[in-house]
Amino acid sequence: MTLDGFLTILALAAAIYAVLSPVQRQRVSLTWRPQLVLAVPMFGLIIGFELQDWSPPPCSFALSQVCRGLVLGGAEPGPARKFAFLLACAWLFGAVALHAVSKPTLASVPSFAKVATTLIDEERYGDALELIQPHIALLAHASRRRCARQRLRDWLEEFGPTPEHSFRRYLLRPGTRRYSGEGWPEWAAAPVRWMARFVPAGRRGESAAGDLLQLLMNSPKLFDYIVSRRPYFSLGLIREPIYGGAEFLERFLGELMRRPGNALYQEIATNDRSEGLIGYHLSERNRILHFLFADAKVAEELSAWQGVGDYLKRLLGGDERPEYWAWLNGQPDWFERDQLRDPTYVGMFFFDIMVSAAAKQGVGYHMWLYYFTSFADLLEDGYDSSGAGIDRTAEFPTRAARLLYELVSHLAAWVGMLRHLPEGAVHRRAPDRRDNPATIPFAAAQALGRVLSVAVGSRKVDEGVVQTLHDVAIRPIKELHPDDGDQSALRAYLIDALLSGRGRSTDLGYLTRLAELLDGNDDLIEYEIPDYVSALTMRINGMG
Repeated sequence: MTLDGFLTILALAAAIYAVLSPVQRQRVSLTWRPQLVLAVPMFGLIIGFELQDWSPPPCSFALSQVCRGLVLGGAEPGPARKFAFLLACAWLFGAVALHAVSKPTLASVPSFAKVATTLIDEERYGDALELIQPHIALLAHASRRRCARQRLRDWLEEFGPTPEHSFRRYLLRPGTRRYSGEGWPEWAAAPVRWMARFVPAGRRGESAAGDLLQLLMNSPKLFDYIVSRRPYFSLGLIREPIYGGAEFLERFLGELMRRPGNALYQEIATNDRSEGLIGYHLSERNRILHFLFADAKVAEELSAWQGVGDYLKRLLGGDERPEYWAWLNGQPDWFERDQLRDPTYVGMFFFDIMVSAAAKQGVGYHMWLYYFTSFADLLEDGYDSSGAGIDRTAEFPTRAARLLYELVSHLAAWVGMLRHLPEGAVHRRAPDRRDNPATIPFAAAQALGRVLSVAVGSRKVDEGVVQTLHDVAIRPIKELHPDDGDQSALRAYLIDALLSGRGRSTDLGYLTRLAELLDGNDDLIEYEIPDYVSALTMRINGMG
């Protein structure tokens, strides 16, 4: 290879660098140290063989066939230039390999964070997220001092017995400081702590990673971009143990709920396939739902209900879209077509997926299904069927009436799911506390009683709608077998919850109204629930 050829190769490399995407160029800049270590000797050797005609090393016997194929040491151009060409090829392949395998380390986090922050400041959000996404785990570990070097430094610094009367001593738990010299005498532990000065502390990496993560989660413009353009980037942030991750998920889900038609709405619309008698099939394609509910413990730990539930409370309370109630109080024509674009319907469906997954997987928590009592309060408060063209005798005069029906149906289904849970399941157990139980069927029964009392006591909800809600609410009593241990306990609990309402067990007017609604049932269901009829009659007679 001539010197002109070598310069041509360098020019070609510069041209390739020029056409790289901004993110790829930033990645190259982050690996300049290993690239420099490779480039300096290679450049020096190539120049030496080109200009000084150094003799290439002799070909070993083992490589004789390769050497013969390359004709090293043969005719013009000389062997030095041929060897320089081989070095240039090796340099090229080595540089490409370094670029492919090199990743930011704790030492490079400050420069990496500086590049990413610059991209964000310049509002090049797509490039910034593409650069950051593969390395979120490194940033999370660095920010919490979980990288190997940081852990070694901290272990050395804290080696030895914990000082008496210190806050660290207060936090100490059995087994938390194994292999940390807790039982060593101070004079023996001191030399080990002295060794910590030889291990870099990684403070700059910790600070830079924490600052970048907080920028990712708290920049308003970047947050808007993530929600609208790159929603799945958020899963990387939420998946890692990052300070403020649960709060970010709350804002993220709330903002997704505020924007019909986005990724969450699309996932819920395509996630209606049941899986067995309880729950839904969670396709990996629906990445948000799969991340949260494939292991419902994740949803519990991150309080996944809060973002959706709080948004629906603001929406139904009139704080988000003032015109929304005009739509809810309109005729429910084509509701089946529009329901998957309605935030309230979609939000309740989200709760159904979450609660069903938790019950099926044995997550011992009610997943805050009690939000439904607040939704019922707000739906009743805003209910108005007096508008023009509203048929108040229809099954569902307005969209709000239909949503009340969907709400009660979800609660009734959660009560009834106890029948399909395996024996010994955590959610088959009767609660120790009657108020706000943690097991889902019993919690749903408690919420159902509160919701029914709201509907029955309402002066706004139409009579036919109240009758429908009542009939749906008492239906699970019939489905729960009175002679089955767990089912019998839930049946008795549900009867008490429906008759008590919101502390209205001594309200004669409320109980009388329940008796009237029971008489209005067209299915003659009272013959299938004699224990409910008996309990209702006994309470009414006891107040007469």
